Amino acid sequence: MNIPIGGDSQFFMDLYARYRRDRFSVPADWLVYFEGMEGGRPEAVVADLGPELLDRYRRFGHLEAQLDPLAANTCSHPALATLREKISARAADLCRLRFGGEERSLPLGEAERLVRNAYAGSATLEAEHLVDDAQRAWLNAHFEAAVTAPAARPIVAGALQAVLEADEFESFMRVKFPTKKRFGAEGSESSIAFLMQALRSAAGAGIDNVVIGGMHRGRLATLAVALRKNPAVLAGELKGRDFSSNPAFTGDVPYHLGYSTELAFGEKGLKVDLMPHPSHLMVVAPVALGYGRAVARNASALPLLMHTDAAFAGQGVTMELMQLGGLKGYGNGGTIHLVVNNRIGFTTLPSEGRTSRYCTDVAKAVEAPVLHVNGDDPVTVGKVAALAVAWRNAFGRDVVIDLVCYRRYGHNELDEPRFTQPLMWNAIDTHPPLRQAITARAADEFPAELAEAEQAAALFRETLREGFETADSVMPNDPLIQDQAWAGFAIRHEEQLLAPVMTGLDVERLRQVGIAISTLPDDMKANVKVERFHAQRAETIRTGEGINFATAEALAFATLVAEGRSVRLSGQDAVRGTFTQRHLAVHDAATGRTCKPIEQAAVRPGQIEIVNSPLSEYGVLGFEYGHSLVDPQALVVWEAQFGDFLNGAQIVVDQYIVSAEAKWQLRSGLVIALPHGLEGQGPDHSSARIERIAQLYASGNLVIAQPTTPASLFHLLRRQVLAPWRKPLFLIAPKAMLRMRAATSALTEIGEGTGFRPVLADPPTASERVRRVILCSGKVAYALEEAREVACLQDAVALVRIEQIAPFPEAAVRAALAGLGGAEMVWCQEEPGNQGAWPFLSQHLKAIADVRLIARPATSVSAGGSIERHEREQAQLMARAMDL
Repeated sequence: MNIPIGGDSQFFMDLYARYRRDRFSVPADWLVYFEGMEGGRPEAVVADLGPELLDRYRRFGHLEAQLDPLAANTCSHPALATLREKISARAADLCRLRFGGEERSLPLGEAERLVRNAYAGSATLEAEHLVDDAQRAWLNAHFEAAVTAPAARPIVAGALQAVLEADEFESFMRVKFPTKKRFGAEGSESSIAFLMQALRSAAGAGIDNVVIGGMHRGRLATLAVALRKNPAVLAGELKGRDFSSNPAFTGDVPYHLGYSTELAFGEKGLKVDLMPHPSHLMVVAPVALGYGRAVARNASALPLLMHTDAAFAGQGVTMELMQLGGLKGYGNGGTIHLVVNNRIGFTTLPSEGRTSRYCTDVAKAVEAPVLHVNGDDPVTVGKVAALAVAWRNAFGRDVVIDLVCYRRYGHNELDEPRFTQPLMWNAIDTHPPLRQAITARAADEFPAELAEAEQAAALFRETLREGFETADSVMPNDPLIQDQAWAGFAIRHEEQLLAPVMTGLDVERLRQVGIAISTLPDDMKANVKVERFHAQRAETIRTGEGINFATAEALAFATLVAEGRSVRLSGQDAVRGTFTQRHLAVHDAATGRTCKPIEQAAVRPGQIEIVNSPLSEYGVLGFEYGHSLVDPQALVVWEAQFGDFLNGAQIVVDQYIVSAEAKWQLRSGLVIALPHGLEGQGPDHSSARIERIAQLYASGNLVIAQPTTPASLFHLLRRQVLAPWRKPLFLIAPKAMLRMRAATSALTEIGEGTGFRPVLADPPTASERVRRVILCSGKVAYALEEAREVACLQDAVALVRIEQIAPFPEAAVRAALAGLGGAEMVWCQEEPGNQGAWPFLSQHLKAIADVRLIARPATSVSAGGSIERHEREQAQLMARAMDL
């Protein structure tokens, strides 16, 4: 064998080894070279252009594919045109190619038609960006086999039934609700065919649960046709009935509601959860991913996300969720992304909404294959759905489907698209509806399946009619997706949230758990400072004194997992802690080996997850919220690096965390930890914007707490899963207090019979000596204690710390102020007067006493950037507080 002179001989040898294993796994030009080099080219094959033919269509075929239902693609790519010219003169010559996973020998002309039909027909594949050769080869082979082989009868029957029933549903809706917005599926009926086939394939593959993150387009048809929701309930919702007997349940428009059901495919049952979603596009996607991951702890789960073309290309959270899918702490074993591509976003054309050729091009950044398919070919859509499920199950990776279709009636039924896109709607007006087109084709190709579909559609039409007639008498229906595990956690209100919950544990049990999670393996040689950290933690636990915030948090986590519950903490740098306070993972300084001592408290593997998140707030908080919806006995904590960064996920806060219980009866015990405190670090590392969070509070929809002792933090975290209610907790978390000597607790403060105290007051003193009562919350309490001591005003000034801001603990505050009515009452905070807890608490405090404010002046920023100015303002604040 002659090796080419020059260049990288190792590359040549590796390529030759591949050729010897599989001749058709190397590029076409190298195949010709190796065969010529060996003199092994069969004489019967005159023109071996097969590999080149495959290679070019796999690379460029998608550019000539017939994907547009409204117009033929007349594009001719130069690479393919040149190849066809070369083939045309030798069409009868025999060629060899490995197509559909099989080696074939056939005339060049026939081979070109076969390959063109696969890659330039009504479906095509983009997989050349996949780096893994084996995965790319698998996908090419299975795609080629799927789209060129006759469709299996279940796929044909399912596609026809889906299209006909979707058409029946939308026709019925147009007649009965002509003035209602419903974001119908007309023009994209094949999305229902895709969904139904994906569910069928998932069940056949042994999947237990499919979690769908949906969208507006075709939502009602998805519910009625694919998920078989009771038509009477759907009709009642569209009529605007108050469809819940619970007055705290405000409800939502029908195309936002979630739904959970059990479908049967033969003997296999499949649970399907369609997540509720708001009008904010894409926010449901990370929520569904988090929900799916939590479900997968106990069952096999498949996330299926549905997007519109404009949202998938335009929303930045798309990139966040695509990244999450490949990360160990967030992966779901692969997600199917269905992009319903109407080629328009309300009135915005693709040329105005993106710069990429395809709306799905963002998926290439994470090497997700993209399958494009013409929505007017529902049978091929069904094939693509089956292939997508097979790919996901084979490799545990995401796959994206670009379903090219159109909107027959504009953005919604009250919209007039001809104002802005007259040419597009001229084409739509003359284009036959999908049912009409598909039945004409199926009458010749699939007469038996068509007859069955027509019969099913007629029965479905009658079901719709009966449902509409009985809609006014249907019993109230609450669109819950959470299962019976949540049945004991009904919606609770303020007075119930204020009832004491005992969360403490036996001190010896705490000591036993605490020492275990502070002990490093004997063969672990960690950084000397980390070793000292754990040794000091163990010492405070042995003595029972000086427990700091990080230790209290670790004890809360460890005792929960020791009791059999699950704990998940995620956030940027959460494992070590932004402020180097946690060290929940320890790394061997010599080998890099990692251990997590806290896992020693777990009673089963995987019970505790401590995860560093990507540099994302929006996607990650949505994910963690979704995760928190599955198991009411699990503690899920998301920590912002600084509380200021919560606004990067404000959509998740507004649309899910604070309102989902009222809109959709979704309960969550998610903890949102927000490091907060004015410490001279500037306007972006100081404030969790307590005032904004408090403004979102109403009727016990959430809890806002600002613990000033490690004991308070311990009890708050355990209360989230031990209380008879589940509410999101906005934890205004410490920064400077993490290392304050004064900010420590004793083990007895979290011992048996103890619980969270929403108000911490000074020990009783002679009330006649108290001239001023300072109410406060957070770190400022320690500054006030110090200032009081310096001013020798311990008897004249009483401090009352409010540990829980909302729900407001009125009874506890009144008890703390009892007997002090003759003293002046002030509220002191470090934050500016228009910020912090004061705007919310002022109304509650003034209902108890005449309280005035001591704070920094109102300002448009949360804090200044000058440390000198910060210290000067802090000194002035303390002077005002102690100025009697």
